Amino acid sequence: MVTRSAPRGYGLSVLPFIEELLRRLRMDGAVVDAEYGGNRSVQIRLGGRRVDHEVTLWTKEPDLEAAVTALGRDCRDMLWPDHTVESAGFNLLLVHLDEVIATRDTTAPLRITATGLQWPV
Repeated sequence: MVTRSAPRGYGLSVLPFIEELLRRLRMDGAVVDAEYGGNRSVQIRLGGRRVDHEVTLWTKEPDLEAAVTALGRDCRDMLWPDHTVESAGFNLLLVHLDEVIATRDTTAPLRITATGLQWPV
């Protein structure tokens, strides 16, 4: 897979939550391909070390920000008290993603909405 950077006008200041998600997904050496779309959206394809098949994840910057913030507020004090709300939210979101990949059929795209990770039933 080819890793693509955000197009012009999509700098780190415009899509900070998407860029942080991509950074965290790549931390363990996973192959991550990001394809940016309109309305501050991104389609992410995961492969390599993280999964045994390609997984597609789709989100928009405002939805990802809302999900991470809500998750972080709910869990930070109990699970990661030394982290920011956003850091705790990303941690829990990635735990949810790992659980879904390990236990669900992920051949259809997964979505991160304002309420968190959504997967096909």
